[in-house]
Amino acid sequence: MTPGAGTIAGPALAALLHTELSMLVTALWHEIDHGDGSAAAGFFTSDAELTFSRRTFRGTDEISGVYRDRAARGPRVSRHLLTNFLVLRHESGHVEAVSALMLFAQDGTPPVPATVPVLIADVYDRFVRVGAADEHTSRWRIASRRIENRFLMPGDVLAVPTE
Repeated sequence: MTPGAGTIAGPALAALLHTELSMLVTALWHEIDHGDGSAAAGFFTSDAELTFSRRTFRGTDEISGVYRDRAARGPRVSRHLLTNFLVLRHESGHVEAVSALMLFAQDGTPPVPATVPVLIADVYDRFVRVGAADEHTSRWRIASRRIENRFLMPGDVLAVPTE
């Protein structure tokens, strides 16, 4: 991005991107943890790809299906904790980032017995700006998300299909 009138560049742009995108990811995890995930597909582009381990879902219809199936399993308590959010690459309207995810989850209703994380993963996101050409009215959406498990609690059941 070339600095010019009305543009943000350098450290200010990096801070703005970090804030906007980490807020988007945090809002998505909040929807999944505190809602039923039914609005999760709205955080993605219509042709997005969402990959859990070796299983990929394409488009918002399939992504919505993931969270419909998750909700159909019954009550579940989860907290997706985001940390180490890092913008890896930025080009006009396109950003790649990685974050660490720590997931506490268990079927049932709160309060559930204390638990250890069931999963720690790296989350690779590719964001695109969609909507109006004006940066002030367009929105960031996730075009692709790949969740790579790094630590997985043996015996715990994830609520989304990974195979």
